[in-house]
This record gives sequence, structure tokens and C-alpha cells, in this order.
Amino acid sequence: MEINECQPIETDEPRDIYLGQVVNSKDEAYDLYQEHAFKTGFSVRKGKELYYDNEKKKTRLKDFYCSKQGFKNNEPDGEVAYKRADSRTNCLAMVRFNVTKEGVWKVTKLILDHNHEFVPLQQRYLLRSMRNMSNLKEDRIKSLVNDAIRVTNVGGYLGKEVGGVDKRGVMLKDMHNYVSTGKLKFIEAGDAQSLLNHLQSKQAQDSMFYYSVQLDHESRLTNVFWRDGKSVVDYNCYGDVVIFDTTYRSNKYNLICAPFVGVNHHWQNVMFGCALLFDESEVSFAWLFKAFLESMGSQQPKTIFTAHHPVMAKVIGEVMPNACHRLCLWHIAKNAPSHLGSLISDQKFQNLFSKCMEGCDSEEEFQRTWDEMMNVYTLQDHQWLISMYEIRHKWSTAYSKNVFSAGIKSCQRIESTNNVLDEIREKTTTLTQFLVAFEKMLKKWRRIEVEEEFKNRQSTPPLVINISETLRHASTVYTHKVFNIFLNEYLEGTGGSTSIEISQSNNLSNHEVMLNHKPNKKYAVTFDSSNMKINCSCRKFDSMGILCSHALRIYNIKGILRIPDQYFLKRWSKNARSVIYEHMPRGMGEDSTSNSVINDDDAGILYRNAIMTSFYYLVLESQDSKEAQNIMWKLLDIGVERVRKGVGKANLNSDVETMETNVNENEETCFRPMV
Repeated sequence: MEINECQPIETDEPRDIYLGQVVNSKDEAYDLYQEHAFKTGFSVRKGKELYYDNEKKKTRLKDFYCSKQGFKNNEPDGEVAYKRADSRTNCLAMVRFNVTKEGVWKVTKLILDHNHEFVPLQQRYLLRSMRNMSNLKEDRIKSLVNDAIRVTNVGGYLGKEVGGVDKRGVMLKDMHNYVSTGKLKFIEAGDAQSLLNHLQSKQAQDSMFYYSVQLDHESRLTNVFWRDGKSVVDYNCYGDVVIFDTTYRSNKYNLICAPFVGVNHHWQNVMFGCALLFDESEVSFAWLFKAFLESMGSQQPKTIFTAHHPVMAKVIGEVMPNACHRLCLWHIAKNAPSHLGSLISDQKFQNLFSKCMEGCDSEEEFQRTWDEMMNVYTLQDHQWLISMYEIRHKWSTAYSKNVFSAGIKSCQRIESTNNVLDEIREKTTTLTQFLVAFEKMLKKWRRIEVEEEFKNRQSTPPLVINISETLRHASTVYTHKVFNIFLNEYLEGTGGSTSIEISQSNNLSNHEVMLNHKPNKKYAVTFDSSNMKINCSCRKFDSMGILCSHALRIYNIKGILRIPDQYFLKRWSKNARSVIYEHMPRGMGEDSTSNSVINDDDAGILYRNAIMTSFYYLVLESQDSKEAQNIMWKLLDIGVERVRKGVGKANLNSDVETMETNVNENEETCFRPMV
């Protein structure tokens, strides 16, 4: 909508800029459009500028555009253009200022309509034009650094000082709640009580916060587990795979730090909870896993990764019988040299052992490879290898291809957690300080996810092949990170493999696919043209949820340009978090593989957890916007009224049914109408 009358604009847009409006400088003009852009939810780009005199550079006209103005230049220039994401949509929104020779800046052209979605309030601090800190004094920044404030936290201080979200667009969510660990004063005596006080304080601030402690026979604290409300939201979205590690120990008491970590739709770590354990006994593990499941509404993961620990494995089998317990390949490889001695330096042995871990496509291939390794090196009496063979189903990928594991093979993802915690090893003198440092790390993780969400909403990943309908469709569904994984499979399948059709019968066709760089490897693919279902012997979709290159090749050959929706897992999509709004909680819906009957008590628990989590996430989304808060209050008022009416009606119907039952049990003739 282009405005051509010098009057305030009658529109749904914020009434903060209008034709005929006057300012006194270029900075004021830019700030005026910046403030409008921040309130609306878009970023600003400086446009063309004309001068009265090119030598003196005295401005007579200046344009400011929406940052999505124009199109990306896809012509290769030096580096390949497809490596850069495209965020432009040829948006026409803009403002033009004409400047008099006296220096009066006046709005003479204003286009308010945009052709793209606006950025939510909680993400607007990420807009490029909002990240200008040039007006803040350098000596203030230096003084903050000199006060032992980390550079990553300085932005939080500065954001608060300039007024937050309503002042000049400086809203640094997740950073203004800075943590100055060095200045926190904790009670040295009674460290356990200080820890409990801290956990209780967190619970008072967060109604979904959960913690549990275990005491010994003398009522001394031994184990503690905690998770905040956001963690249970994350678990409902990404709790199908859990990584549990016990390799890190805190400093003062040598307690075991045991985080529960998952991977989100951006292939980033998400925290489901954390524990401090006194030891690695069966009692401690049993208490912890039960506390973890209780905090997550008794929902077991599909797969849990741990290091090799017989006691832990026993407890997982008892507490999480429906979860597939996998052993971390990284830990196995790390510990192998201490058991194998000089064998580990033999290249052929290394190749065979590595193939047994993750290079076999079937259980039969694993058995052949294992037998070859044992026979060539005469290892039939090697006790460690014998014990590893007995639990091969827990560590060889040949035995887990039909179980979803999100493509994870080890606990190495969690090493980044330990690396961060190592940074505070020397500073950690109390349990409470350790928790504060842990919370600081968690805030950083979540801020990075917000930034990735912003990137995914504001740009599309490079397609490499712009005319590919398959890639175009996949780019609208997948996050950038997962799309790149899919893209590699697609390119390998269409350009890096060959295939032959073995047989065809009615709607079914069977194919053999070979990768060009592995000509001896053959994969069997079956395609059903009646329902577009496809299966590959590599089972990549079953284990990772992304179609393999072999299946994508056959789709391409058959002319299937749009991948069927059933092969896009929601947990990898841009809308992965929307699963919390589904009426049926995870484990009770269509994806559930269990046919067991859920009793009324369990159904009630599942319902309460699902509905509380859904509302909790809405609260998190709305807390930074007054408008969103008002919407929530209105919806709550309406919902309360309707629920109470529904409950009242249900009670009335129940009373009627009870009365009718009583009537039937008595002499019915007493109540029959007279004829």
C-alpha cells in the first residue's frame, strides 16, 4: 500500500511514521524508520541517496528499505553463490525523505505493505539493523570488562541500560538476564541447604521446574536431579533419543555430573535435565532414572546412549524396558587399546574392528567380519572381545538399523557440555555455584537455538539445483541443517550412484543401487507405485528419519519429484515444536507402537502433562509481548467459562444416568405413565 496523502495513516500498522512527518537529520530519519521497523518486525537497509552538490555531499533525497528488498544475485562471483542463504523476497516496503537546503527532512513517500512474515518480538533483537551498538560509549564497555564481566555478557548490561525492547530496538533476550557468577555470595556453611534453597527459588519462579533429592540413612544429601520447564517442552519434541553421560565430575566434592541431552531439529544440543550423583551404584542409577521419567510424565525414550557400564545397563533394562539401550562407540574406541594391546596398532585389525562397529549393513555381514577378525588373529580366547560379542546388539550399528537413533552413534555430542563445565572447574567451590554456571551454559544453548530459529524463518537454504522441485519442497519443510544432510543424500543418489531394475510385478519394482565410490556395495530398494512407499536395505530412514541416497535415486528415476509427506519426520522440520499442541500426547497417538491398554489413572497423568506442557510453551512464547499476553488472558477467560460449562453438563448427564440406573433397579411399574 503506497500512501500519497500528507496525513496520519489509517492502517493496522503502528502509527509511528506518516507522510509529511519532519525530522532534523539523517540519524533522526534512520532512527524513525528503525523504531517503526522494530515495532513491526523487520530489518532496515539504507537505500539510495541523492545530493544537491556531489562534491559537498549535501543530501537532498534519501531512501530506507526493508532489508528483504530486491533479489539475491545468483550469478557465481568468486565463491559459489549457493553457499549463501537467500533472505530476500523483493519486498517493496520503504520510506523516502526529501531534504530542504535548510536541512529539514520530510517523509514524502511511504510504502507499508510487506510480502513476507514479520519477526516475532522475542527474536527481533537478532535483526541486523537492530544490532547497532555504535551509540554506546566505549569506556562503558571497557569498564564492564574490567569488572570481570565476560564479553558475551556485556551486551546484556548495555541492553538494560538503553531501555530494553522499547528503546532503539536493543532487545537482547537471554542476555539481559546476565549471570555474574563471581559476585554471587553463597553460604559456605551448609552447602547442601544452599543448594536446596536455590532449587526451591527456581521452582518458585518456574511452576514447571522439577527437582528431586536423595538422602542417605543419616539424612545427608547424596544425589540430586533437576530440570526446568523448558526442558520438559524440549523432551516432548525431541525426547525420542537421549544421551546420558557420567564422565564429568565437579570439583569440590567430586560428585558425578550426569546430564541428559538430546538433539533438536537444528542438530543442536538440548538439555533434558541434569544430576549430581554421589556414586555409580545400582541404587543411585535406579533412583535417578525413575526421577527422570517421573519428571517427563513417564515417557520413555526410543533410544538411550550411555557409556559401557554393566550396572547402569541392568538398571536401564528394568526402569526403561521399552527403550533401546545403545553403547557409545566413541567410548568403546577410546577404551579398546587398554584391552587389545599391540593389536590396536595393526591396520587390518583396526579396519575389521571398525567395520564391526559401524560398517556392516546387516547382522550377517557383521558375523562374517567378526569371524574373520577372530580367526585371522586367533582371538577365540580373548575375554574382552568375548564379552563385547555377547552385547554386540548394543554397540554394532548392524543391529540397530530398525531403531530410531537420530543418526547419533556416540555420546561425543555431550563432550561440548563437559568442555563448558571444565571452564568453571577451578572456580566451582560450592554446589550452588556449579548450578549457576550450568544454568549459564543452558541459557547460551537456548540463545543459539533462538538465533537458528530466526535464521530459518528469515531465509531459505541454498538449493544448489534451483530448478529441482524435490529440493525446493524439502527446503520448505526441513531446517537448514537437516536440509543440508538431505541435500548430500540427494546429490549422491542422483549424481553419484548407478542402479538397475531387478524385477517388476504389478505395482512393485525391485532395484539394486551401487554408489560410484563403493562399487562393491549393493543396496536393495523396493518401490510401490500404488502408495509411493519405498524401502531400502540400508534402513537409513528407520534409524535417522531421512531418506537415503539409494531411495532418492529410485524416486528420481521414477519421476517422483515431490517426496511423500510420510518421509518427512516432524521432529526434523521447521515446525517441530508445534507437536506440543497436538491433543494426543506422545506415546498415545498414531506413532505409538504399543498396543497396551492405558488405564484411567495413567491416561489422566498423560493428559495433565500434555496440557500443562502445551500451556507452558504458550506462556514462554507470550511473556515478552503485551499484546500476546492480552490474547492469552482473553483465551483463558473464555476457556475457563467453557470448561466449567462442559464439566457441569457432564456432571448433569452423570446424575441423570445414575438416576435412570436406580430406576431400573427398582419397581419400574411405579414410574410408568398411565395409559
